[in-house]
Amino acid sequence: MSFNSYTFAVFFVIVYTLYLSLDHKRQNRMLLAASYVFYGFWDWRFLGLILLSTLTDYLCALAIEGRTEKAQRRLFVILSVAINLTILGFFKYFNFFTENLVALVNLFGLDLSQPTLKIILPVGISFYTFQTISYTVDVYRKQCRATRDFLDYALYVAFFPQLVAGPIERAKNLLPQISNPRTITWDQIREGLLLIFWGTIKKVVIADNLGTLIALTVNPFLDHQVPGNGGLVLAGCYAFMFQLYCDFSAYSDIARGTAMLMGIEIMVNFRSPYLTSNIQEAWSRWHISLTTWIRDYLYFPLILAKFRWLKKKHIGPRTATLITFFIMGLWHGAAWNFALWGVYNALLLITYSTLQPYTRRLRKPKPKPVALLLRVLSVIGTYHLLLAGVIFFRAQSLHEIVFSYQQILTNFTISQDAVQVFLRTMFYVTPLLLVEALQFKKNDLSSLVRFPAPIRYGFFYAGLYLLVLHGTRGGAFIYFQF
Repeated sequence: MSFNSYTFAVFFVIVYTLYLSLDHKRQNRMLLAASYVFYGFWDWRFLGLILLSTLTDYLCALAIEGRTEKAQRRLFVILSVAINLTILGFFKYFNFFTENLVALVNLFGLDLSQPTLKIILPVGISFYTFQTISYTVDVYRKQCRATRDFLDYALYVAFFPQLVAGPIERAKNLLPQISNPRTITWDQIREGLLLIFWGTIKKVVIADNLGTLIALTVNPFLDHQVPGNGGLVLAGCYAFMFQLYCDFSAYSDIARGTAMLMGIEIMVNFRSPYLTSNIQEAWSRWHISLTTWIRDYLYFPLILAKFRWLKKKHIGPRTATLITFFIMGLWHGAAWNFALWGVYNALLLITYSTLQPYTRRLRKPKPKPVALLLRVLSVIGTYHLLLAGVIFFRAQSLHEIVFSYQQILTNFTISQDAVQVFLRTMFYVTPLLLVEALQFKKNDLSSLVRFPAPIRYGFFYAGLYLLVLHGTRGGAFIYFQF
């Protein structure tokens, strides 16, 4: 069941009508049942997996909190992490690892055939697995208390607005909102409806139209079906950058909006990452729930852990950055192109942090026109650094990566097809840039709600116009595959 489907619209109207008519306890029970129906719509067979993960971490958290000895507490947190990662690893990475193991063994002249298992990736497993792991780790770190109410915890894991594609919530934020009675304010209703409206525009007007544009013009060239050039590849990269962002941030906006209508606040996942002036700031504003998760549960533990085989006993920040981004790349998909995408971004961050001491002179106060020019150039430069890595992300194979770069570097021509792709991309993206520039300047994602009525209604009617004339029937969200 996807947010951009009529089925979900009917589902949510029924759920919300029931929600408003029930008391707090019954609201939670109804939301839990609705969340399992929502997830079961994809494939009911995978309901057992989410229930297994929920039960495992619920019991492990109680065991952790009920013990004072550090060794026993550590045992249960390791058990929780091991079970969750085993499930995730089997469904998401079994074929990837066996394929690469067979290829490695065959290099040494041994004939080894690959096991043939048709494993279906459960939708959302990467998201809810990280969410449940963070719960037991936080209980172990004494950053939150283990809940005794199993059904409330089950709702925390399966809460349908953010179950399939995030944001990846933390127990200390979401669980108290589930456990305690909620009130719904008019501000929440207004902002929630605005988020749903804007998220729908980003998905069915911008992201899906850009996806169709790429499928009709760029992909046939990459598949060697029609002639093309590096200019077309580059134009396709511009289109895909905005498609990816609009598609994913749309899901997060609609998730936040639907939760807000029920009086529940879930975390912001994007803050205009393409308008930032350096790579570090860009990553602090992109997929915030994942990057902060990686920081808190992987990067910092790597930095603080002692390794006997290291003379200094600690891993340095640069090595930890490479490891965490390599893993984050593989989190996105069981393929080497995602791993390379992670390493590429790690190298960008390492280079930026290394050069920071030498660029302090550029940060000294300057006349406003000069400062503005440098800011614009920095934003454009940062965007294109991210753009150079998007080829890794969207490629279907290592051969396609090599071919794409080869075309841009050795066969670059600004053809009519490339110009058309670029112009159509700008047509769809211009409303996004206007809204995001406003939000970025005000540092307020809800600034539209508080603007004078003529601006608010102008935004609404312009959005409605785009939905009617340029809205698509809607395809699957890109991040469902992760």
